[in-house]
Amino acid sequence: MEGKRLTDEDLLKAGFIMYRYLIYFLLICLILLTGSSASFIYERHPPSYPRLIRGLPLLEVGDWVVRLGTTNDSRWIRYLGKSEYSHIGMIVQLQPKVLVIHATTDDGELVSNQVMISELEHFFSPVLAQKGAVIRPLFLNKQEKQRIAAQILNQRGKPFVLDNKNESHLYCTTLLFDSIAQFHPSFKPEWNYISVPFFEGEYLFPQAFVNYPDTKVIYQIKNN
Repeated sequence: MEGKRLTDEDLLKAGFIMYRYLIYFLLICLILLTGSSASFIYERHPPSYPRLIRGLPLLEVGDWVVRLGTTNDSRWIRYLGKSEYSHIGMIVQLQPKVLVIHATTDDGELVSNQVMISELEHFFSPVLAQKGAVIRPLFLNKQEKQRIAAQILNQRGKPFVLDNKNESHLYCTTLLFDSIAQFHPSFKPEWNYISVPFFEGEYLFPQAFVNYPDTKVIYQIKNN
């Protein structure tokens, strides 16, 4: 009986050791799997933009940047809004890199569905843009543009909300519109009424900014 009891204890100890090593093994596998997944996510969006966009003019904080995207969403926006471009943002920093703030669902960044900041090179990269342009709102003075940019920067990280004019909304065009109108109440771009499944009401498309009077296209880029 005594010998059998020792054998049971030995088996119990051995089982405990095996269990502990199994836990270690699973933890190692989890770490390796997490590392692989992180690598995969990173590799989904490799740097695909040139280090320098050639021929850029002297830019200003408050300049608008527009692009025609490469996704199906961009095609629908272009169709519904009869718009040459499908997305818009605003330049908020010039040095050491030109930065653009914009509200987007997915821009190949680590975050999505929110107001985010991207480098201009990334904003205009071939994977995201078929073409693009920089538009200067001449009706705004330098001080107004600085205040508007500061106001929009306060929206960074807020969730993307696509809804009609009469509902709570925060998408690329309204991000700019709400802040510009706050400092320049006479800013009234044209809203488009649409009626399609899941979307009905007035929406603001990038073309309203492109068509707005007293603005000037100062730069254009084409990637295809």
